[in-house]
Amino acid sequence: MLAPKLILNILPFDHPAETADFSIAIEKAEDLFSIHKKEWPDNIADLFPKLNKDTQYLYVNFNPDSDEKKLSVNLPKSPRFAKHYYNWLIFSYFSKSNKCISTPNFINDNQFWFWDKDASTGQFHLFKRFVIKVQINRIVDSPELVISYEGTSKVFKEGLDKINAPTEAFSKVIYNRQLIPYDKLTDEAKLDLSKVRPVLNNSLRSALDLPWEMDRNPNKLKYFFDEITWFVNTYLNTPEFKAVIPITSENFIQVPDERIFNTTKGSNQLIFGNNKTDLSPFMGLVKNGPFKPTPLNRIEFILIFHDKDRTTAEKLVSWFDGKENNRSKSLKDFLKMNYFLDINKSIIFQDLDNPMPEIQQQLEKWPRISGTRYLGIYLTPFPKEITDKNIHSLYFKVKYELLKYNITSQVIETETVLNPTFNFSLPNIAIAILAKLEGVPWRLERAIYNELIVGVGAFKSRNMASRYIGSAFCFSNDGHFQSFNCYSANSTTMLAGSIRDAVENFVEKNSTVKRLVIHFYKRMKPKDLKPIIEVLYSLNLHIPVIVITVNKTESRDLVLFDENCPSDNKIPNSGTFVNIGRNQFLLCNNTRYGETLPGPRDGYPFPVKLHIQSTEPKILENNKLINDLIDQVYQFSRMYWTSVTQQNLPVTVKYPEMVAEKYPHFESNLIPDFGKENLWFL
Repeated sequence: MLAPKLILNILPFDHPAETADFSIAIEKAEDLFSIHKKEWPDNIADLFPKLNKDTQYLYVNFNPDSDEKKLSVNLPKSPRFAKHYYNWLIFSYFSKSNKCISTPNFINDNQFWFWDKDASTGQFHLFKRFVIKVQINRIVDSPELVISYEGTSKVFKEGLDKINAPTEAFSKVIYNRQLIPYDKLTDEAKLDLSKVRPVLNNSLRSALDLPWEMDRNPNKLKYFFDEITWFVNTYLNTPEFKAVIPITSENFIQVPDERIFNTTKGSNQLIFGNNKTDLSPFMGLVKNGPFKPTPLNRIEFILIFHDKDRTTAEKLVSWFDGKENNRSKSLKDFLKMNYFLDINKSIIFQDLDNPMPEIQQQLEKWPRISGTRYLGIYLTPFPKEITDKNIHSLYFKVKYELLKYNITSQVIETETVLNPTFNFSLPNIAIAILAKLEGVPWRLERAIYNELIVGVGAFKSRNMASRYIGSAFCFSNDGHFQSFNCYSANSTTMLAGSIRDAVENFVEKNSTVKRLVIHFYKRMKPKDLKPIIEVLYSLNLHIPVIVITVNKTESRDLVLFDENCPSDNKIPNSGTFVNIGRNQFLLCNNTRYGETLPGPRDGYPFPVKLHIQSTEPKILENNKLINDLIDQVYQFSRMYWTSVTQQNLPVTVKYPEMVAEKYPHFESNLIPDFGKENLWFL
C-alpha cells in the first residue's frame, strides 16, 4: 500500500506587493469599509498620532483617489489588514469579470455562484457555490487561499412579482448579479421586481409545496475535490487572476509531516459480549451479542397504531420474531433479551390527524404491572419530512405522553416496515431499543479512570425562534451514559448548576476526579465558562476544565484528502488528524482502515474540526494529553446507539442535540424525571 499523501484545499500565494497605499478615515462613509482596531495596520499612528483610545473602528478605502491622504502599509507586517485587502482584490476581480454572482460582504470570505447551464431546469437556474477564504501564514509561511465547494443553489427563473408565497418564507434574492438578503432589498430592486429572483430555501419549498430532494452522491469527498479542482483550473490558474493574486503553485499544498498525527492504535475497537472486540458495530453484535444485556427481566412492548395499520403492525411483529426474512435474527436472539408483546393489547386510535385524546385515554386505563418496564412502539403513517406542523408535532407528543407514565418509546414509520429492505433498518431499531432498556450494545475498549466528560449540544428549529441547549450529563471516559437535562441557549447559570449536580454525583461514586472535559457545540466564551469554574470552586475542586469545541457540521472550509487512497476516492485513513493552527485540528473520522474502504452506505468522509482550550493553558503544551483528548472524541463517535453505521460526531455533542430538538415541543418545556436518565430520544 502506498504511503498516504495528504493534501489540504489550500493554494499558497505571494504578497502582491510589500507595501500599498490606502486612505483611512475616522468617520464612517458609505463607500468605506470598517476595520476593527485589532486589524489596523501596525503603523496607524503615522496617520493618526492622537487617536482616541476608545475608538473601535476605522474606515478604509482600498482604492483611493490620487488626491486623498494615504497611509503606506507594509502588508507582511499587517497580516489582518492584508487579509481584508486581498479579499477586496478577489471580490473586485470577479465582479468586473461578470463571470459569476457574488456576495457583497467581501470583507469576510468571498462566495461566488457560477451558473450550471446543463443542470438548470424549466423552473430553476442551478448555481454552483464556491468560497475563497484568505488566511495568512497558517499552514505555510505565506498567504494562503482556502478553496471550498459549498454545493448548489436553485434560483427561480421567474421574478418576485410572479411568486405567491408568504413574505417570511423569502431569505435571499439575486438582483443585479449580487446575492442580497430579502430584508435588505433596495428601492431600485423594489421598482424592478420582475428581475429580483428568489433563491429556493426550505421555507419556500414548504410554502409552495415543492418536492424535497435527497443528495444521492455516493462519493462526496471525491466530488468536492473534483469541483474545487475544476474551479481552480478554470478561474484561478489563469494569467489574469495571477496578476492580481500571485499564486505560487497550481496544486493544493501537501501537509508537512510535522503536522500529521494518528489516534492510538486500537482506538477504533469496540467491546461486545464476552469481551470480544470488533471494528464493526453490526458484525460485533451478530457474532458476540451486546456488551451488556438489559438488566431488566420483566419487559413488555406496547404497540400504538392507527386502526387501518393493523396489518402493518402484524408484519412488524413477524419481523421482530425473525419470520419475515430467513437472513434476519429475531429481536430476542439479536439482543439476548426476553420480552412480551401481545398485539391484542395494542393502543389503537381512529383519528389519524388528532390521535392524542384516544392515546391518552387508553394509557390512563392501561393495566400496568409493578416491576415491569414498558416500551411503547409507535407506528406512524407520516414520514419525518412532512411539512404539516401539527402532524409533525405528533411524534413529540406521543413520546412526551409515554414518558409521563415512565414508558420509553420507539417510533417506526409504517412505510419502513412495509419496505422489503426493512431487514437493513431492523438492527438500528434493535440497538436503540436495547439502549432505551438500559442495555449496553457495545462500549469503548478504553481503560477506565476518574474523568468526567460532559457534552453540550444545541438545536435551532426552522419553525421556532429559540435555540435550545441540550446538556448530556454525563459520560464516564468509557462512554457510559449517565444522565442529562436541557436548557434554553441563554441559561448558562442553569447549565453550570447542572454541571455541579453531575460533578457531585460523580464524586460520590469516585473518590477523586482528575479533570472536567466539556465537549461543546461552539467556541465557549469566558462568560460561558465563568459560572462553571465558580461551581467547581464551590465544591473545592481545583481541577482543570478542558473545553473541546466540536463543530456540529463537517469541516468543509479546510478539507483533508489522501491522493494515494486506493480507488481514488481521496479519503484519508480513519484516525488521521492534522494540526491546522494553535490547538486546532482536523480529525478524519470515517471507516477507511488502511485498504478497507468505506462502503456506499458509510457516510461522513469529511473531517471534523476541533478546537481545544483549557482553564490551565500550559497543560495544552503536553502532546500526549492532546492526543488523548482527540482519541476520546474519536472513540465517542463510536458510541452512537441509533445506528450500526459509524457516525462522525461524538455522542457527547450528538445526543444533546437530539434532546434539544425535541425539548421545545414538550409541555412547559419540562422533561419528566424518568426521561432524564433514559435514552428515549434515540
